[in-house]
Amino acid sequence: MPQFTSPVCVLPRMIVSATVLLLAACVALPITTTGVRADCLAPAKSDDQDVRRNADLLGQDSGLCLSRETFSENGRDWDLTIIRNKVHDRGPLIYLVHDNEQSAFDTALYSVRRYGGSLVAVESGEKRSHAGQDPNRNFAINASDAATCRDMVTKPAPEFTEIMRALNPDRQSFFLTLHNNDDGYSGGGGLGTINVERPSSIMQGMPAPQSASDTDDALLIAGIEPFGANKHARAVTDHMHEAGYHVIYELVKSSNNDCSFSNFVVLNNLGDYYNIETQHGHTAQQKQILDHLMAYLRFRPQNQEVK
Repeated sequence: MPQFTSPVCVLPRMIVSATVLLLAACVALPITTTGVRADCLAPAKSDDQDVRRNADLLGQDSGLCLSRETFSENGRDWDLTIIRNKVHDRGPLIYLVHDNEQSAFDTALYSVRRYGGSLVAVESGEKRSHAGQDPNRNFAINASDAATCRDMVTKPAPEFTEIMRALNPDRQSFFLTLHNNDDGYSGGGGLGTINVERPSSIMQGMPAPQSASDTDDALLIAGIEPFGANKHARAVTDHMHEAGYHVIYELVKSSNNDCSFSNFVVLNNLGDYYNIETQHGHTAQQKQILDHLMAYLRFRPQNQEVK
């Protein structure tokens, strides 16, 4: 049974498992409705380099609260950095599962300050993997779910999966992640893996017509139906294309589940999945795509001065 700095068992819409049921006695500790500890930590004293890099900004905004969640599973100690907007807590939750993607962190912090809500970031010492495991290939409740996952080192990871799932507020019907990637794509003269022009049997790139946007910058959405049969995916794509932003559609199948966050969300029918993917350093572009997505999701800015 994992050890937590604060409980997650009382959070809404938990996926039922024997492990989670064992946590039912931990309801007494002080937490908020979003699962974040009631006390807030000092940004300047944080071990998270992304937090320290933004310490002045975090310190100036009295409406932000920094906290941590720690637990152990499969021989790994996990550390989650959580920042929430205490004044406007009903904004979107953003997941950051790769710690080496600084533009993604800065964009997520921008979102928390501008739209409210919160962010949760996996702390891995500014590395993509954590103790040999890619956090974005670590989502599986049971051995059957993880059977096809070649990049999952120790199968399954129910505690990690349950905790990340439980942090999502019950009222939020979607999951939003931010990622950064290298320039271009392998096979096309670049080093990245996500690009709207990259040919793939799983990822369908849909460039915005007559757009000058970088092909590394796109909104990724996922579903179990082919794109043409997915009304939601088509509506989101039309909305993004109107502003000149590219879209990538990931077709998810249980037969090739890779234990990524997108696959976990879609295969378990937990809600809509969005990933704003941009090249490393494209913070401005990532903010712009986020703003347009927030408009689609009907989140209004709570602080117009945040840029």
